[in-house]
Amino acid sequence: MLLTLLVFNAAFAQDSKQKVRISAQYTKVMPKESFISISVKYKAKDGFEPAANLEINVYTSVSEDSLVFVGKTSTGSDGKARFPITLGAVNAKDTSKVFTYVIKVENNSKFDDNETSVRFSVANLTAELETVDGVSQVTAVLSDASGNPLPDQTLTVGLKRMYGLLQVGEESYKTNESGSVTVPLPDSMPGIDGKLTFEVALNESDTYGNVKALVNSTNGIPVKDQSSFDQRTMWSPPLKAPLYLLVFPNLIILGVWIPLLILIFNLFRISRSG
Repeated sequence: MLLTLLVFNAAFAQDSKQKVRISAQYTKVMPKESFISISVKYKAKDGFEPAANLEINVYTSVSEDSLVFVGKTSTGSDGKARFPITLGAVNAKDTSKVFTYVIKVENNSKFDDNETSVRFSVANLTAELETVDGVSQVTAVLSDASGNPLPDQTLTVGLKRMYGLLQVGEESYKTNESGSVTVPLPDSMPGIDGKLTFEVALNESDTYGNVKALVNSTNGIPVKDQSSFDQRTMWSPPLKAPLYLLVFPNLIILGVWIPLLILIFNLFRISRSG
C-alpha cells in the first residue's frame, strides 16, 4: 500500500510539471563578441510568463548523435539569459562548417525537460564611415569566414538612441556582388557633443544568425544636455527641492510650535508657583 502511494505521488508530481517554451538566437557583434540569446517561458493562467531563475545547460553538437557539454547559465527575472561563445571556436576558417548548439532545460522540479537548437555558419561584417563629395556615408561589407563576399543579403542601418534604433535611410539594403552596401547619412542628426553611433546589422538570417557592426562618428549636430536633474526644481528629488520650499514651511512650523511651547512652559511655571 505504501509503495503504491509513493508511486502515485511520483507520477502526480511528474504530471504536474509545467511545459516550457525555449527560443534561442545566435548573435555576433563585430569584432569580438559572440553569444546565444535565450528566452524561456511557460504557460500560466493569464498567458505566458517568463521562467525566472531557471538553470539552462548548453551543449555543442560534434556529430549527429553526440553532444558535448560546454556550460550552463541561468535566466533572470525576465526569463532571458545570454550564453557567450568562445571566439576561437566560432572563427574557424571553414565556410562549410555549420555550428550547432543545443539548449536544454533538464531535471527541473517545476518544469518538464525541453530543448531547442541553434545552427549557424560564420559571417563577418565590417563597416566604416566615409565622406564622398561632402556627403557622409556608411559603407559595410559582409563576408564569410574565409573572406568571400556574401551577395544578396539584407542589411539594415540604424542610429543608436536611448530607447532603441532610429532607422537610417531605407528599411533595408541588399548587398551587391562584392557583399557591400553604401548608405548616405542625413546632414541633420543631433547627438550629445555631436557623437553618433550607427549600427549595421544582418538580422535573423537562417544561415548566419544576427551579425552586427558599430560605427562611431563625431559629425552630428552638438546638443546640450538640458536635463534639470541636478537643479532645484519642483519635480526634483526631496534633497533637490527648491530652497524656498524648505525654508518657508519650516518657518510656519516653528511659528506654530514656538508659541505653544512658550505657553506650556508658562503653564508649568504657574502650576509650580501655586
